[in-house]
Amino acid sequence: MDVAGLAAVFTAAVIWALVIFLYKRHMESLDAAVVNFSRLFYVSALMWPVLILAKPSAGVWAAVASGVLTLFIGDSVYFYAIHRVGGSVAAPITYTYVVIAQYFALLLGERVTPMLIVSSLLVVLGVGLLARGGEARVNVAGVASAAAAAFMWSLGMTAVKLAAVQGVHPTAVAYLRALSACLFMALYLAARGRLRVVKSPLFAAASLLDLGLGSALFAFSVERVGLALSTILVSVSPLITQLYAKFTGIEPLSPRQMAGALAIFLAIAVAMGSPS
Repeated sequence: MDVAGLAAVFTAAVIWALVIFLYKRHMESLDAAVVNFSRLFYVSALMWPVLILAKPSAGVWAAVASGVLTLFIGDSVYFYAIHRVGGSVAAPITYTYVVIAQYFALLLGERVTPMLIVSSLLVVLGVGLLARGGEARVNVAGVASAAAAAFMWSLGMTAVKLAAVQGVHPTAVAYLRALSACLFMALYLAARGRLRVVKSPLFAAASLLDLGLGSALFAFSVERVGLALSTILVSVSPLITQLYAKFTGIEPLSPRQMAGALAIFLAIAVAMGSPS
């Protein structure tokens, strides 16, 4: 396996796992859409020089589409799903994107072994056990939104693969994703009279780590080790979040969550042991 690609995807998972704590703090006083727009805004405003790396190609449009599908539509319906049915229901349904991504990887010519399918199912199980969403509620609109988020995320990740095979630089992929989503989110918030930005240097730095470096590392990983394996390995992120919360005393780890951690560790072992 490509060591650089594996290191990149695990680093992206760590970044995505830890920045959530800063975002959560701001979500206590601000709407989730405002927080989402703010991180997109800082990346769009501060990373524009990387556009010099984006040569005109079909891959550029794939990167743009990925941003709209994943960071605007996918994230928005995921937050809505959490609101309607709780995280304990929304998270495992949405994380079926890992399974759907295996199918799209197969369509793109990657070798998707039965062990990778097993690994992706273990990820969904693990996330479901780890989820802390409060009381689960049965709501058709919420469940449908979570399923829609899964489909949008898988399509968006597939678009990252298309951008990578077209030779778009990983940092350009990251920037174009953030910029396209930022424009649509700005229009949405402006139409509702809620357009504002979190004013914090620390938040701006976290946004650059998250959607700048993290997204670029993920795009690099997709190019080097493939969409199928990358989507499985980056899904260790919820586990890292829970382990960090446990060891820093923010939240205790319940027996159910320990079982979820075990399922994700097993998923990684199965994926890493799958023949490439």
